Amino acid sequence: MSENLKIKKVNVTQQVAEYIHDRIESGAWPEGSQIESELQMSQKLGVSRASIRSAIRQFIAYGQLESIQGKGTFVRAGSSPAMQALFSSEDSANIEKVMQFRTTIERDAAFYAAERATQADILFLRQNLERMKAADQAMDLKLSWEYDMEFHKKVAEMSDNQFYLDSLDLLFRSTYNLHFKIIERLDVRFANYFHPAIVEALDKHDGKKASNCMMQHLQDFVEMVKLAK
Repeated sequence: MSENLKIKKVNVTQQVAEYIHDRIESGAWPEGSQIESELQMSQKLGVSRASIRSAIRQFIAYGQLESIQGKGTFVRAGSSPAMQALFSSEDSANIEKVMQFRTTIERDAAFYAAERATQADILFLRQNLERMKAADQAMDLKLSWEYDMEFHKKVAEMSDNQFYLDSLDLLFRSTYNLHFKIIERLDVRFANYFHPAIVEALDKHDGKKASNCMMQHLQDFVEMVKLAK
């Protein structure tokens, strides 16, 4: 992608992600270097800073970028080798369909969960985050994924609509291997980048924000899958 090319495609975040990916892979942003600021990329690409921030978040979760408070965002060591296709196009197509279904269920479940959230619910979710972080630090992806499913099912339960919970539970059981296969190959870390914002919105009983955070979280995962194809 040319540096001066304004992004015009519908999926703006994905196009920004491709720009970042190209800069890392080409060596324009070598390991340890600070990348362009959100403002610089926003002006260069002609997109909102929110789109830039969303794309950067994908690379932080992917492990290619690291954000240091007060300093900026840097390319992490070991991120320079080209990303090869991590899974088949069939896997990618299947997970995209799964995530479309999950988004339909979970964005609404999060909205209603925010209305009905109790302090006991919020405490459970915060404890879940701590356990997931510990699993991530121990590099135990399987345990982290178990806590991730627990988090999402708890939000569905909080909606007080058994259909949301039953649908999500069935989905997780029927697609467990597909989910974990992709999580394992992406080496994705969830706890530090996505779930806390959902918990904060639930704690404030902000249904719209909780729904939007949940939807963005699931869409970000799909974008990471697309980027790694």
